[in-house]
This record gives sequence, structure tokens and C-alpha cells, in this order.
Amino acid sequence: MRPSRHGFTLVELLVVIAIISILAMLLVPQLGRALARARETSCRANMAVILKAAQVYAGDHRGILPSAWSRGPASTNDEHMCFLGQEVLPSNVTVNADWPRGKLGRLLNYIGDSAKARRLYRCPGLPPGPLHSGLGSNGFFDYVVFEIFAGARQSAVPTRARVDLGRGLEPVPCPWLVEEDPAEFLNTTYVQPFHKATDRLGAWHGGRGNIGTADGAVIGIQSQRKLGRLWKNPRAQDWRAVTPSGKEVTLYQSAVAAPDGWGWWNRQ
Repeated sequence: MRPSRHGFTLVELLVVIAIISILAMLLVPQLGRALARARETSCRANMAVILKAAQVYAGDHRGILPSAWSRGPASTNDEHMCFLGQEVLPSNVTVNADWPRGKLGRLLNYIGDSAKARRLYRCPGLPPGPLHSGLGSNGFFDYVVFEIFAGARQSAVPTRARVDLGRGLEPVPCPWLVEEDPAEFLNTTYVQPFHKATDRLGAWHGGRGNIGTADGAVIGIQSQRKLGRLWKNPRAQDWRAVTPSGKEVTLYQSAVAAPDGWGWWNRQ
């Protein structure tokens, strides 16, 4: 006697498909959130390596942190050179005039090789966007240094600052290295490794922006402000910190752009 052959009925097949669809609807958002958390963790790890390199650099250079800018393309003073350079940026990209072409970043020797630097300076949570569009990463670097701390002694950079996150001024760790909103200079008219004036802290980690302090900590700052559907974190001029002389200033001062701006913070 031949055994009977029994296959799935159409109803059974539809039930299975429905169950799989429901499970997928339940699991996909959870998986997306888990991937986003993993990318943010990787981003913070990148920043921690950069901060460690900056601390070692300061130890080798009279306690002075690497700069966010230089005195221009003709500068011969290597100590004034930017923390990153041609190892991350092709020669055909328009850059700020204070960033000299053809020179390597001051942190490269403390990070490793150019390939590692290119990985470290990119946040895995921010997909590349068309260059100068203000959307997404410029594809080269997503972390920048506050211009006001160019040439600053590590010991002179304050540990605390005040900023309005939507609830009035409140104390927070003082940033030295930050993620930057792509809609600002990071990926618009030209690319620049400085955070100044109206440049905003990035907010692509669910409204959070990661900041790195001069003493090596990496912290997520959560904004309470939205412009339409977009989170908007503070601008450079929205932060306030106390200088070595004891006066409180914004973390953007016009004097920084003057010819003697390098080391400005130490003299205040």
C-alpha cells in the first residue's frame, strides 16, 4: 500500500506567512534599534582613540593639545598644524583657507597609518551624503575640534561648561572633540575641521550628539529641541566655559580668528 502524500493547504500556508510577517514586524524595529546602538558604541570608541592620541600628543608637546587649524597654507610651524590632514582628504576637495594642503595631520603618528585614520575619523552611524549638500557625512571626517582651543594647554581646558539644551543653561562636561551637524560647514560650502560660531553639535544618534573631553571621556548629549522633525543640538556660540583667568566666555570668540589666535585660550 502506498503511503498517502499530504502537502500544505493554502490556508495553512497563509497562516504561516501571517505568523512570519507578525514576527518580522515585532523584530525588525528591535533589530534596528540594536544596530543603531552598536553604531553609536562604535562611534564613541573611535572618539576615545582620537582623544587618547591627543593626550599622548600633548605629553610630547609641552602639554599643548593638537590644533584645529593652522596659520594658513604658508605656515612652517608644524606645531600649529591641524590634528588631521591629507591622510583623510583628497586634494580636489575645497577646504578652509586656514587648513594647509599637502601636510599630514598632527595625530597621524599617534593613531597609526592613514587607512586607520580614515576609519577613525568617520562615524559609522552617519551615512555619506553628496558633498556640499549638507546631508550626511562628507565621507572624510565627522569629528571636529573646537576652534577656540587651538593651541590650548590640556591643563587649561576646563572640565565643565554650561549650555542650553532646551531647559535653560545647565552644567555639562566641556567638549573638545565633537560630532558636527552636516548641515553646517562640515559638509556645505567647504569642509573644515573646526567647530565654531553657528556650527552645531550633531544629533543623528536619536537626537544625541557625542562629545569628547580633553581628559579623554566620551559622553552623549541629548538635546530637548526640535526644528520641525529634526533634532537641533547647541551651536558653538551656545556653550559657555570659564577661562584660566576665571572669566566666563562663549566657546566661540571672534578674537580666535585673529592672526595671534593660536593659543588664545591660554592667555584669557
